[in-house]
Amino acid sequence: MATITRIDPQAFQQVGKRRVAAYCRVSSNSADQLNSYARQIRVYTDLITSRSDWSLVEVFADEGITGTSAKKRPDFLRMIRMCELKQIDLIITKSVSRFARNVKEALAYVRKLKVLGVSVMFEKEGINTQSMADEMLLNTFSALAQEESMAISQNLKLANRKRMEDGDYINASVPYGFTRLEGRIIPYAPEAETVRLIFSLYLSGCSTASIAKELDRRGIPTRSGLNHWKATRIGYILSNEKYVGDSLFQKSYTTEFPFKRKKNRGEEDMFFSENTHDPIISREEYDAVQRLLDQRREKSARQTEITDYPFTGKIHCAECGALIRRHVVRGRERWCCAVHIENSSKCSAHYVQTERIESGFITMVNNLRFGSDVLAATENALVRAIQQYRVHDEGSREISKELADLNGQLLMLEQLYGKNYIPIDVYQAKSREIAARVEELKASKSITSGAKLDEALKNVRQLKEYIEEIEDPISTFDADLFGKIVLSGSLSASDLLTLDFIGGIRFTEHI
Repeated sequence: MATITRIDPQAFQQVGKRRVAAYCRVSSNSADQLNSYARQIRVYTDLITSRSDWSLVEVFADEGITGTSAKKRPDFLRMIRMCELKQIDLIITKSVSRFARNVKEALAYVRKLKVLGVSVMFEKEGINTQSMADEMLLNTFSALAQEESMAISQNLKLANRKRMEDGDYINASVPYGFTRLEGRIIPYAPEAETVRLIFSLYLSGCSTASIAKELDRRGIPTRSGLNHWKATRIGYILSNEKYVGDSLFQKSYTTEFPFKRKKNRGEEDMFFSENTHDPIISREEYDAVQRLLDQRREKSARQTEITDYPFTGKIHCAECGALIRRHVVRGRERWCCAVHIENSSKCSAHYVQTERIESGFITMVNNLRFGSDVLAATENALVRAIQQYRVHDEGSREISKELADLNGQLLMLEQLYGKNYIPIDVYQAKSREIAARVEELKASKSITSGAKLDEALKNVRQLKEYIEEIEDPISTFDADLFGKIVLSGSLSASDLLTLDFIGGIRFTEHI
């Protein structure tokens, strides 16, 4: 008879321990926060090592760093990398706000970790991301964390604004030439001497570019340690009120979430306070530099206006295609191909006096106004072409019909949504789909319905209106009229000037 031996059930023996990491973060580097940071590391180390089924991988911690962006948290990114390398099974963190305050980023990382088989446990909210239900809750808690971040930002803004109004605010970074000491900014001797040199050189007649080169020549480093100064940096120093002891607060501002720093162009209030700190430059010297800066800006603006010539950028060389360029020789203004000016062997063009080009334009305008009915004839021809096109344009009619149907669908969709017959996600998805099709049809309609003919007719009528304003034959060049009615042109080596007017009208004159 067979012998039967009873085997008692055995408790399940876990093959390996769960590899657990913790993540903690404090949002500033103040003494209180650093104490909190150290306490969190100690608590998580004790918690994980107290469980026999858990194995401590590491306590990851970022200190003094904002949580609104993972890019600014190196330990967080290192932890994610270790998860990708299959070295972590579970992450424990105090709360959603410690993990991330950006909803999109928080959900993106949680989903990525779930795919990797790593769950995240949020102690405060009691969430474990192994459950899909918990991930839905995470969306809510992340939103709350984001609101908390926005509230903190708003409180800081209000506090800083009050300090700006009182003249007590100090930026996180101080300008070149200053340093921070016990809550104040004071001149920093080595850099302050360079600032005085910059102001002195500028008042002696040097430009910002030449000052930058002089500082490089002397081997004076920038604050970043580079031996390369830029003219823009010199200009900023010369115009900065900090060097005379005054402060203009809120030159830049932070937008609402997502937080971005932008230059203040009138979107937010600015606050000006005098004598907020010790100056580097005397007020007399500073004011003299500001006057000189203004004078040079005005001179530069006048030069820009003077160099804005009517033919610049509009007339090409008929021989090589390059633009013609203004060239003054012995007080006479002439125009020639830019290639020929640089190397006459590369293009056969030659120099033409400005007056000859102007005379060619004058002749063309007078012919348009008093010599022929070319504009009226062109207008009539375009009208007939558009009429014929529309008679035979079956495709355009079909597109118009579909556009009407889509507009009807959109109206019905809005009515259904207004009466709560369809949910918002369905309404938005269908609206986007209809809008995309409408844009597609409009684009195709602009091609198939003779839009180019319509545009040409519009331009011819505009040209006709400009020309008919001329009551008598013109004898002087009108730069404003030239800019309005001439699109482009060319100048040949045989002195043929061709101009393309708006509306597709082209004239050629021998000048």
